[in-house]
Amino acid sequence: MAKEKLTNEQMELIFDVMEQIDSGKIRLLDGINKLLDEVGKYSYNSYQMLYHILKCMKIGETFKRGFSYKIIEFFINKLGEKYGKEIIKNSLEATKGNIKYLYEQFDGKYKSKGLLEICKKIAEKYNIDISFDDLDKLFQDNKIIEPPIVEEPEDYTEEYFAKEVFIDKNKYEEIDKLLERKKNIIFQGSPGVGKTFLAERFAYYKMGERNDKRIKMVQFHESYSYEDFIIGYKPTEKNFKLKKGVFIEFCEIASADADNDYFFIIDEINRGNISKIFGELLMLIESDKRNKEIILPYSDDKFDGIFSVPENLYIIGMMNTADRSIAVIDYALRRRFGIIDIEPAFNKPQFKNDLENKNIDKDLINKIIEKFIKLNETIKNDKTLGKGYTIGHSYFCNRKNLNKEDYEDIINYEIAPTLREYWFDNEDKAEKEIKELLNI
Repeated sequence: MAKEKLTNEQMELIFDVMEQIDSGKIRLLDGINKLLDEVGKYSYNSYQMLYHILKCMKIGETFKRGFSYKIIEFFINKLGEKYGKEIIKNSLEATKGNIKYLYEQFDGKYKSKGLLEICKKIAEKYNIDISFDDLDKLFQDNKIIEPPIVEEPEDYTEEYFAKEVFIDKNKYEEIDKLLERKKNIIFQGSPGVGKTFLAERFAYYKMGERNDKRIKMVQFHESYSYEDFIIGYKPTEKNFKLKKGVFIEFCEIASADADNDYFFIIDEINRGNISKIFGELLMLIESDKRNKEIILPYSDDKFDGIFSVPENLYIIGMMNTADRSIAVIDYALRRRFGIIDIEPAFNKPQFKNDLENKNIDKDLINKIIEKFIKLNETIKNDKTLGKGYTIGHSYFCNRKNLNKEDYEDIINYEIAPTLREYWFDNEDKAEKEIKELLNI
């Protein structure tokens, strides 16, 4: 489910508001409020920058923010209709500059060939004397870094999502609403409840397709730093070089493709020092601070230090509630994320159907469900544990087949060590629960 695209009526409104503000027919504040009321997708500053540069380009100026090809084409055509061929030439030069900027910004990995084709089409339509040979040559000379051709992403429907994840429709609709409102959510739960699987599949569901190019996953740990995540100097053979971190790089890719949603997934989010890792960007990830620009502490000749988190980027974190060594996340992080509990699905029909579809013995399936529902009730009612320590269902999901011996291996080598750790001060209790699980 990609973000709703701008209609022709909305683009017409945006252009008219820019014209009226530029000519002094309406006040700036009135124009801003009108856009917020009737469009609300980008900030006024973003549209104003696009309008100004396309109309009055200065050498070396680029709009540096991701817009859909559709609105850029719309603006150029409107400017041409109103002001003539010279403005169109300015607009095309500005767009060429933006294409080159994106190419250099991403070290040749981002090639706006679709936008280049639009420019060529407009130039031909209005008989504009402008050359695109420099961009054609730039792309041709650097074929070595052209990303590999891949098949079109496979469609991912709501029906397929509902079959793959073991949560009810009401639950995933609740997650969807929370993510749209907050932009950032955390799935918290015990090991094996499928947090990582759900995060990835939920991203597919939101996109409407399996497209891993629009998903980035990292794992936090105690040594993870601001320099890894945002930006910092990294050693080279001779000296130090400023290098963007994984989050900034992914934000820039998302910003350059504003019509589509992007998902940044953070595993073990509470293992890292959040304030240290995010730094000043902790504020910018809030839903009402998106597209707000700040100046980062580092810059060089390729990066001016100005950065914002785009509107079309969603952050999904995962948190293990059963790890005693991890501190509870602080208020600063909790305030910026919606927290969602993910629980074991032994009682869900989807879990049973998943095992039955693998031709697993029905009697074994019923015993697995019965025994783990009972075990998890015991864990929930234990004052030293609670629901955050329950055993997840995914131990039994990632297998093509499952017989009694496989089941016993899962208990002995994967689940028993966890139970012994849970009841480290009550060995008899741990062994009793393990024995009960093996009694099938």
